[in-house]
Amino acid sequence: MQAQYCIVIKFDKANNTYKPNDFISGQATVSFSDPNQKRLEISSLKWRSEGAISCQNKDSHKELQKLMQNQNPQLLHLNQGEFTQEKHILQEKNTFQFKYQLTPYGDSRILETYVGVYVAIAYEIQVELILNNGVAVRNSTPFYVQCIGVDKGGEHINFKELHLKQEQFMITPDRLLGSSSVQNKQNAKFKINGIIDSTTCQFQEGFNGTVCVEECESEIRTIDLQMIRVEKFENKSGKVLEATEIQLIQIVDGNITKGIQVPFNMIFPKFFSCSNFQFKEFSVDFEVNLLVIMFDGFKITLNFPIHIIRK
Repeated sequence: MQAQYCIVIKFDKANNTYKPNDFISGQATVSFSDPNQKRLEISSLKWRSEGAISCQNKDSHKELQKLMQNQNPQLLHLNQGEFTQEKHILQEKNTFQFKYQLTPYGDSRILETYVGVYVAIAYEIQVELILNNGVAVRNSTPFYVQCIGVDKGGEHINFKELHLKQEQFMITPDRLLGSSSVQNKQNAKFKINGIIDSTTCQFQEGFNGTVCVEECESEIRTIDLQMIRVEKFENKSGKVLEATEIQLIQIVDGNITKGIQVPFNMIFPKFFSCSNFQFKEFSVDFEVNLLVIMFDGFKITLNFPIHIIRK
């Protein structure tokens, strides 16, 4: 029976999460399937760490496919090295250390890990073992990046000068007259107010505020918060903008008592949201919709563009 080999990659940091310019360290272990084999002849044992931003799911979007047809993933980070110059691995010395700095590639910049519908930002370390007979054994493990204290364009945020302001809102038929949110029922009577803590949101604290139904002619079925991602692609060939839902949470179930202040807190998902950013052809922004839905089908929508940052 031919011996089998596998590579196990482990980071020193338990959550595999790093910031730009952090040092990333860990170990790669080459495991032997045959416990009696003491020595493995190899050609090379190398590692490669990379991060990239890419356009995905293009085939499902004709305009996007046309706009980004020649667009390859753009490298944000690249580092690589060799574990050993030796041409063999001993079973009792089969663990190798790696350590390197998370720095940008070329004129790129480090962006946060993000999983979108059409945009993806991912980082991973790959280890490749080439045996002396030419057979390759490979493995890779992702790691995650968070960008602290930078704005949409990558500039440093001065938190001492950053003042988060509360925003009050009021929803009445007069204020929504002519809006598509009123869905052909302009005679409806309602008055809904509330406070948003800030539309500039720290990732760890989420989107917070209160809502109060002072008056509503129709019976309310539900009040929800809907988080939206807005992914934009723009180059010399044109522009494509796509808005898709990330999550929907219910904050009121049923016909709420009038005059009660209802607090809400929407936590941002770790991978499906990130700090707002713009980088070359790509940009990602976020919005939150306050949805008030009646039993008779009438629906009120109030939109809040938000700016997510990390502190």
